[in-house]
Amino acid sequence: MPAEDVHRRLNYNLLAGSGTDRSTVRLRLSEAAGSTKKALDTMLLPAPVELPCRDNRMAGLCSRAVSVADVSRRFDERRATADMLHWLCGPVAPGPVQSCTRTIREPGTIRAVAGHMHLLGRAITVDVAKGSAAARRVLDIANWDFDDQGSIPLEKPVEVAAGDEITVSCRHDQSLRDVLPSFAGQRERYVVWGEGPTDEMCLGIVLLTRP
Repeated sequence: MPAEDVHRRLNYNLLAGSGTDRSTVRLRLSEAAGSTKKALDTMLLPAPVELPCRDNRMAGLCSRAVSVADVSRRFDERRATADMLHWLCGPVAPGPVQSCTRTIREPGTIRAVAGHMHLLGRAITVDVAKGSAAARRVLDIANWDFDDQGSIPLEKPVEVAAGDEITVSCRHDQSLRDVLPSFAGQRERYVVWGEGPTDEMCLGIVLLTRP
């Protein structure tokens, strides 16, 4: 496998200072000939984050427009991801809980699911056919742990067909900034989707095989 085909993103916490990066990656490759292994596809399910300031202030970084402009500047976004997610997921009302529903385009078998949020995350779920008689919850993390983001294998894989809907939902909590060291000295802000740990994300990660 060419080295340029392998990508791994690392997040760094500089609260304790900077230092030399000694990260390593070890890959184990199996022979293709005679293998019964199936390729594992990854389906990403992003949803908006629209978390207002707690006291309903609208000035400074508590203004959505100012906050989005700040995130776009810090991460060199020509078009804010926070705005594009409104186009992808439909109308969004500000609040602690957000979700997004996508339509599955190809049939498959869900083997494992993971979630991704940052430090203000509280809970995340992923549901197939949510609200219907055939609803199946494939991820339910009621107490989010930023330091434990591994995928969770399903005890019983879930079959999905083209046209099925899948929904990711996230809950975030501004009060966590009062107790976490990463927010020390930071003013409260309107929180939207952003790359930094003190910004936020809502992302379901579905791992599935194809027929």
